[in-house]
Amino acid sequence: MPARFLTVIRVAAALVGGLVLLSCEEPVELTIEQTKSRLVINSNFLPGEPVSLRISATRPVGGPVAAAITDAVVTLYEGDELAEELDYHTDESGGLGGHYRTKHFRPQVGQRYTVHVRAPGYDPVTAVSSIPEPVQLTGLQIVTLSSAVADNKLTYDFTLLVEYADPDHEVNYYDLRVYQRVTPYKLSDDGDTIRMSPYLKTVSTPAYEAGQAETISVLLQDRGPRGGVQVHLRSYLDPRQELLGEIVAELRTVSPEYYYFQRSLGPDLSGVSGGLQEPIILFNNVSSGLGIFAGYTSVQLALQLVASL
Repeated sequence: MPARFLTVIRVAAALVGGLVLLSCEEPVELTIEQTKSRLVINSNFLPGEPVSLRISATRPVGGPVAAAITDAVVTLYEGDELAEELDYHTDESGGLGGHYRTKHFRPQVGQRYTVHVRAPGYDPVTAVSSIPEPVQLTGLQIVTLSSAVADNKLTYDFTLLVEYADPDHEVNYYDLRVYQRVTPYKLSDDGDTIRMSPYLKTVSTPAYEAGQAETISVLLQDRGPRGGVQVHLRSYLDPRQELLGEIVAELRTVSPEYYYFQRSLGPDLSGVSGGLQEPIILFNNVSSGLGIFAGYTSVQLALQLVASL
């Protein structure tokens, strides 16, 4: 890897191969002391799906929580051509303020997209990004695996080797996520096992036990000299009500904007203290505002964990 990237390795002791950074992705509220509020955009988009944006505003330190921006005019351009004006949709689950979404337009790989946002009382903002070509996962392998039971909780401790077809002679950025598929179940009055719909459950690391609303994220630039990345993970299961399924790896090939924003979010989950903590400075690609507008693609590969025991 180029030497100029070595300064960002904060969790390298827990991972092997490539330039990696382990972070926990969760919502971040911007609280910034300034005389004038600015619009904040939050949007990650992928090919074939509607483009969706959440729009809020900064607020002074200690001031009231900013109300949702529901009266913005949001336009999306593909190259220099108008693609669509986005409609506002109220969030049915409540609490997140709704979002703006395209009706018919779906973005594609390799195109440049520009979003313009205007709202009464705020300076207009602009952001630009694109969707990179997807890079395929080529292999998953369990390198080490152990299990233990304590307090009705089954813990799998494993090292996962992830291989992917990183192209030569070009810079690429990735976000690797790993999940555990589980199937909830219950016993009928007759003692039969009734299986319910499976779902993907978050995994943790030896240094950090992730909550259900969090996602462990491994950020990579290009690929290490050994051709793959090893990640030390832990998966937790309640054997009284959950059946173990596959380990699912998702490799997102991401735009530079996505990569640098996610890298600026993450705490160091290595468990190693470095003394005084540096202030968090969020990456921003929104002109005259704050936030992120970024494209990515996604591929997945799965394998059975218990088959490796």
